[in-house]
Amino acid sequence: MDLSPSGVKVALSYDAAKLSRGTSLELRADLRDGETPLSLAASVIRMDRRGIALNFADLQDHHFRRLKAFVDFLLESPSEGPARLPWVVRPMKDRRKAPRTDAELDISFEAKSPYNWRGKTLNLSPFGVKVALPASAIRPSEGTSLRLRLGAPDHGPPISLKGMVWRREPKSTALIFIELGREELERLRALVDSLHTQPV
Repeated sequence: MDLSPSGVKVALSYDAAKLSRGTSLELRADLRDGETPLSLAASVIRMDRRGIALNFADLQDHHFRRLKAFVDFLLESPSEGPARLPWVVRPMKDRRKAPRTDAELDISFEAKSPYNWRGKTLNLSPFGVKVALPASAIRPSEGTSLRLRLGAPDHGPPISLKGMVWRREPKSTALIFIELGREELERLRALVDSLHTQPV
């Protein structure tokens, strides 16, 4: 129904199973661009009567480039009409491809009360973060979208990111980054790489 380099809305059959916000899924689609079908990880943003909106997670550079090129082609060729691509949607196997490093960085939510807290990260990847919360913190539910402010270890400017609560645990909360821009992604990758060599 709708496609961008960061997400997609897919029309589902009337008897499709209901999926809660934050559910991990694996997507497969043939972009008809002469390359092999695209396989992507995604999370549920919302589900309504018309379909399911998904945000791509752990998006690799070459996947982003393929999606952007395809979207640009569609935008330049409105006479072609909707792409009507068939998407295969299936449960995601538990896997972790992105590099991840232990790190204690300052982090805060840029949100209205009661979620305006400050804390420390436990670990970080270019696509998400695990946060240790103060005992008094009121924690948002899984699937909640928030703006995060991540402190840089080199006293550089903080990184402002949009995130979504992925999983809540007794003493921590895991979030994935959503709607990452190219500059944000590259900065996060460089930060994770530097922390691998010089843990904070």
